[in-house]
Amino acid sequence: MIPAIILAKLRTNMARLKKRYWLSLSILIFITILGLLGWRYWQEFKQEYGFSINWQGAHINLSGLSFDQLIVNKEAQFTVTAKDVVISWSKLSAQNLNIDWQSSDSKIATDNTKNIVETASEKQNQSGFDYSFIPTIVYWLPSTIDIDSLRVYEQNQELFDVKITATKQQQGIHVDVSANNQYVANLSATLLFNQNDLRVDIQNGVLTTTLNQFGIENGKILLPFTGWITNNRFELTNSGNASVTIEKANLSDDSIFSQLNGALTFKVQSPIPVEPKQILATAKLNLNKFNGIYKNSEINSATGNINIDIKNKQFTVSVPTLNIQEINMGIALQQVKLSGSYTASFNSPNNGTIIWKKAQADIFSGSIFLEASRLNLAKLPQQFNLRLKQIQLKDIFATYPAEGLAGEGAIDGLLPITLLSVNKKEGVTFKPIIKKGQLTTTNQGYLQFENSALKNYAKSNPNMKILTDIIKNFHYTKLDGTVDYADDVAKLGLHIQGHNLDVEDGKAVNLNVTLEENIAKLLMSLQLSDQISEPIRKRIEANLKKESAK
Repeated sequence: MIPAIILAKLRTNMARLKKRYWLSLSILIFITILGLLGWRYWQEFKQEYGFSINWQGAHINLSGLSFDQLIVNKEAQFTVTAKDVVISWSKLSAQNLNIDWQSSDSKIATDNTKNIVETASEKQNQSGFDYSFIPTIVYWLPSTIDIDSLRVYEQNQELFDVKITATKQQQGIHVDVSANNQYVANLSATLLFNQNDLRVDIQNGVLTTTLNQFGIENGKILLPFTGWITNNRFELTNSGNASVTIEKANLSDDSIFSQLNGALTFKVQSPIPVEPKQILATAKLNLNKFNGIYKNSEINSATGNINIDIKNKQFTVSVPTLNIQEINMGIALQQVKLSGSYTASFNSPNNGTIIWKKAQADIFSGSIFLEASRLNLAKLPQQFNLRLKQIQLKDIFATYPAEGLAGEGAIDGLLPITLLSVNKKEGVTFKPIIKKGQLTTTNQGYLQFENSALKNYAKSNPNMKILTDIIKNFHYTKLDGTVDYADDVAKLGLHIQGHNLDVEDGKAVNLNVTLEENIAKLLMSLQLSDQISEPIRKRIEANLKKESAK
C-alpha cells in the first residue's frame, strides 16, 4: 500500500514539473537547434568567403545570446571587433564596435579587386540580389539596434567614431547617427523598402553639423535630403531648405573668408561600390553674403549663384551671376560683375578651360571689362583683351597722389594680356604679360605739376625752365600712350600734344614722357597707407621684410 502511495505522489510531482517547465525546455531546445543550424550555416559561409570568428565570454539564456567580445576577421582585408554584445529577439546592442580596414600590397589588392569585381559581375549576371527578401530580413531584425561607439579605422588611423540607434517601424527602419568626438554632427533618416521598384527609399533624411575644425569657426550646415538605394546604385537629393553658414574659415595661407551665408541645393548619383570617376553630381549655392581675402586682395559683400556639375570624370564650376561690391587690392574695383565657368578633369584640375561671358568692374569713375572669350590653361600661352573706358585722371591722381600733381581728363584703352605658365619648385604658376597696350584720351584735358623739387631742378638746370613752366598748367588736346608689363614692372610711354597759354603765347608743344613702376610694390604701399584688414597688413609687411633681406 505504501509503495503505491509513494509511486502515485511521484507521478503527480513529475506531472507538475512537466507542466511547469515544458515551455521553458521547449524554448531552450528550439534555441539550441536554431543555434546548431546557424552554426552549420556560418561554417559553410566562412569557408566559402574566408571569414574567421572568435569570441570570449559567450552566454546563452532565455534573454538571448551575449558575448564579452566577438571578433570577425577576413584576412588582409578587415577585422570587426565588438564588445559587450547582446543579441535577442527584441534588441541587438554593442558597447564598442571597431572596424579596421587593413592595408595590403598594391598588386595583391588590385588582383583581389579585379577578382571580386569579376565574381560579383558573374553572380549578378546569373541571378542578382533578390530584393523581395528585404521585408523578411526587416521582419526578423530586432526591434532596436544600439551601438554606443562605432569606430572605423584605416591603416590604424581612426576615420570616424559615431553612435548608432536604429528602430524598426511598421514598414521600415529609422536610423539616427551622431558623432562621438569633437565633430558635432547628427544624421537621421527613415529607410523604406519599395517593392515596386525593388529598392530602398530614404525619407526624412536630415544632416546637421557644427564645424569648428579645419580652420573653420562657427560653421553650421543643414542638409535635409531624400534618396534611394538599389543593389548597384544610389541617389541623394535635397528635400528642403539646405543652408550653409560659416563665420570664418582659414582655408590656406592665401585664402581666408568670413560671413559666408547661403542656400544649397544638390543631387548626387553614384554606383555601388562608389567609383569617383562615375559619380554624377549637381549642386547650386545661392550666396546671400560672402566676405573674404585672397592673397593681398580683400573681397567685400559678394552675392550670386555658384553651380557645380560633376560627370564624365570632370567637373564644371559655373557662375551665372556673381556681384561683388568691392575688391580692394590697393586700388579698389567696385561693382564687380562676373559670369562664366571653369571646366577641368579630376586628373588635371589646374589645366581646365575658363569661359567668361561677363567680367567687368568700375574703377576711377570709369570701367574696365574683359572681352568675352575662353582660355585653355593646358595650351598656354594664350591672349585675351582688357578694355578701359572713361578712366578719370583726377581719380588716379587722388588715389596715387604726388606733391603738386593734378589733372583732369578721360582715358580709354586696350590692353592685350598674354597668360604664360611658369614651372617652379612648388609647381606650375601663371604669369601675365602685356605688350604694346594702347591708351588714348576721349576729349581734351589738362595737367598741372609744380612743387619745390621741380623748382629747385629748374634753378639748377636753366635749359629746363621752359618745360617746367609749361607743365605748371598744360592743356592737352591729345594724349595717347603705350603700356608694357612683365615681372611686376609696368612701363608707360606717353605722347602728349597741347599748350600753356601763359608760356610763349600758347605755342603748341609735344611732350614725350616715359614712366616705370613696380606695380606689386605700388599696390602694397597703397594698401599700407589705407585702412586694410590685419591679415593683409601682416602679409604685406612680411613680404616687404623678405624683399629687403635679399
